[in-house]
Amino acid sequence: MTRNRADSLVTSIAAHSNGIDSQFLPGILDDAYLVEKLQELSTRLGDREAHQAPILESAAIIPDPYAKYTLFSERLGSHIHEYENIISQSQKVNNELEEAIKMFHDISTNTKTFVNKTKGMYDEYTRLSLLHEQIPRILEYFDALDPIMRRLNHASTSNVVRKNSFKNMMGNIDASLCFLEEHEDLKDAASYRIRFKRCLIKACELISSYLNHILKQLYVEINEKLMSSIGSSSASKEALLYNKFASLAEEYRGQVIEIISRVNKDRYQRYRDELGSILNDCYETYFQTRMRLLHPSIYQRLNEITLQDKKLLLINFIQDGKTYFQQLCNDEYQLFIKFFPESESKWKINLWFVQLCEPVYDCVRVRVLRESDISTLCDALTLFGQYYEFEEESEEYQKQFSQIRYDKVFEPIVQGLQTTLILRVQVYVHQNIVKYTPTKDSFIIANRKSSLNDLRSSKEKEDPMVISFMKSFQDQLGADNVESLESYYPPLVRGLALLSRIYEMVNSVVFDDLAHHIVHDCMLSLKTAYNKVQHSTNDLNNFEVKLAYLKNLLMLRQQLQNFNIQYSVNETYLDFSGMETFFKSVTAGARSLRFRDSSVLSLAKGLVPKVVNNLVDARSELMLDLRNIIKDFTEAAAKSVIQNTLIIDNKGDDSTLIQKNMLLRQNVEDKFPRIYAEICIYVKDKEVVSHLIDAVQEIIIESYRSFYEEVSEKAQSGQLDKVQSSEVMYDDVFAEFLSSVTGKLSSSSKDL
Repeated sequence: MTRNRADSLVTSIAAHSNGIDSQFLPGILDDAYLVEKLQELSTRLGDREAHQAPILESAAIIPDPYAKYTLFSERLGSHIHEYENIISQSQKVNNELEEAIKMFHDISTNTKTFVNKTKGMYDEYTRLSLLHEQIPRILEYFDALDPIMRRLNHASTSNVVRKNSFKNMMGNIDASLCFLEEHEDLKDAASYRIRFKRCLIKACELISSYLNHILKQLYVEINEKLMSSIGSSSASKEALLYNKFASLAEEYRGQVIEIISRVNKDRYQRYRDELGSILNDCYETYFQTRMRLLHPSIYQRLNEITLQDKKLLLINFIQDGKTYFQQLCNDEYQLFIKFFPESESKWKINLWFVQLCEPVYDCVRVRVLRESDISTLCDALTLFGQYYEFEEESEEYQKQFSQIRYDKVFEPIVQGLQTTLILRVQVYVHQNIVKYTPTKDSFIIANRKSSLNDLRSSKEKEDPMVISFMKSFQDQLGADNVESLESYYPPLVRGLALLSRIYEMVNSVVFDDLAHHIVHDCMLSLKTAYNKVQHSTNDLNNFEVKLAYLKNLLMLRQQLQNFNIQYSVNETYLDFSGMETFFKSVTAGARSLRFRDSSVLSLAKGLVPKVVNNLVDARSELMLDLRNIIKDFTEAAAKSVIQNTLIIDNKGDDSTLIQKNMLLRQNVEDKFPRIYAEICIYVKDKEVVSHLIDAVQEIIIESYRSFYEEVSEKAQSGQLDKVQSSEVMYDDVFAEFLSSVTGKLSSSSKDL
């Protein structure tokens, strides 16, 4: 029975191949369709065998023992033959598939090569197509140049800027410049950019010319009305100066913004200088126009203030001028922001305010230079204190001067006041401290009680600044404290009063320098008076003089703590010692020797003044003087108590030694309370008093200890009688005795 081969294995494999992209041949049993066909073939063979079996059985008469084997062999042979045909056909199909795969692989390689070759062409085609579409739009940026240049070159009047077409032209210039900035790789882009830049500058110049022209016309109109209305009320003049002038603001602002917006654009960074120059011309024309209109009224007002009272106090004169110009600046600022954008232009008008206020600067400068009273100058400076409360970088400062920076407007007046104040301070210090001639009475007599008339007469002669300081000092001490500044050295009081008055009136660095020199001059004058009194008295241990000196130094140290002073300053001066030495050598007849031993160059070098820098510390100077006077006083006080009681007689008289020891104890009991009471008269600080008493006590104890050691040594060597020497008070017993005496003094003072 012949098997139908319509659905052959080759046909099935060919129909279900994976195409040209297949790189391998699948196994026979991996194909689901092939498996299905094989199963169908096996089923048909089984049916045929089942059909032939009954025939064979019926035909067999004699059973064959090898019948099953023979049947199996036949079936196996048939199957082998069929499978060999299938394998042969499969091999053939496999060869054909390999050839097809190789062919399709070649096709794929050729296709990729073709794609790679044509991709660049495609990209270039795409780019050129896009460029072709953009060329008409790009050419618009270049084609716009000629019409713009013709219009700008043939503009007969600046009024052309009012047309809408002019604004459209400005927009075209901006667009072209922006495009050329972004596409610098285009051919002739740089030259076209320069031409468009010239067009931009020319257009802005036309706007500036138009704005300046309408301002001049407005000035002429307002000035004519002002001249024709002489004698009219100030309200009508103000209406002309502000209301009439503001009528032009809307039109002006709309045009000037065209310039300002381009000056502030980042993409116009390279043109900022030229555009800024055009904008500055607009500012200057506006400011000059306002200045010419305002000057007559400004000078009229200043004349009124000056002629109102020629004897007007400086502070009142400055107050009136300050009030007027403060209001003037405010009015001008409100008018200005109607013409110009506030955020971009307020810095410019703040600079102009300084120029606007120059008339008041000149008037105030003349009055200030004539003023000699320090208190008046300080009072005038306080008028501007509100403008200098905060640092320029602080948030409070920005809030305070968000519009008008009055600190810069009035800075020339403040600087003039401070300069004059410094000069007057230097004159005051020279006349009242440096040139002060001390007397014995001026140094210590004020510590004694004086009558009320004497106090009143001294106050009448004293400077009001000093009187005010003395009153403030008395208020700090309280009503119960009877101590007054009148008991202190006058130059010292004047120096402190001066420091208190000018504190925070000048720059901190300048104040530190002034304070250093004032303190130094005060201490120098105080030391001169102390030395003069010391040399005028026969009593070298005069406690009154030393305590008065100590009292003044303590008061100076206490008062200086109220000021935040940096005492160390650099003093620079010229040293002419070389020239002085030269002239001395000439007068001494050594001129020939000098020229013989030195060259002309070295001689000239020696005559040149030298610049010397010294670092001087007023605090160290004050503390040194305090230590010295405390040392002098404690040594003098101890000497007054000890006297000659600790001197061992060389004759070896033991009775005299015992008498001196008893005298020492008597002096301690008698003189120590007097010394303590005298200290308390001059020094009110209980802590300082205690330190002074302790210092005196320590010196006495150390002196007695040395004395006792000497007595013991001489008693051991036989120079003194040991029995009599034993009567001398032990050093530790004497220390306890002295401590008990001082302890009673301290307890009695506390009770008081």
